[in-house]
Amino acid sequence: MNGNHKHGHGLTLQRIKQKAKNTPGMIYIERRMHDEAVVVSGLLTVVTGDKNISGSIAKELETAARDISELGGIIGHIKATASTSSTEMISVTDADATVKESPERKVQIALAAIVFTVEQKTAEDIIRQALARIRKGS
Repeated sequence: MNGNHKHGHGLTLQRIKQKAKNTPGMIYIERRMHDEAVVVSGLLTVVTGDKNISGSIAKELETAARDISELGGIIGHIKATASTSSTEMISVTDADATVKESPERKVQIALAAIVFTVEQKTAEDIIRQALARIRKGS
């Protein structure tokens, strides 16, 4: 999801990322209209030991899509990227080095949804709830 994406939500997502400053646990959401579509962009950073965070994200995207569809909405797309980072400590005592990896890693989730025939606030609420469930499960 970059600033050149044809639906135009990349610039919005960049503004959100600038605001976020990687604050773990904070959900950042922005919404706007693009032609007839409601565009919702969101960002969440979590620190988690969940090795299947991508599966959790996929489940919540499916739930959000179902919620929007049940309200009569049409899904253009809902997608997310998950960027992960972990920390390793390398230590030497005498001549032997040991490497220890932190059991937790930082995951930054950037989400973009393009939907039709639902109110902006409703679409925002559904995406916010999906990110909140991801945060709770991490």
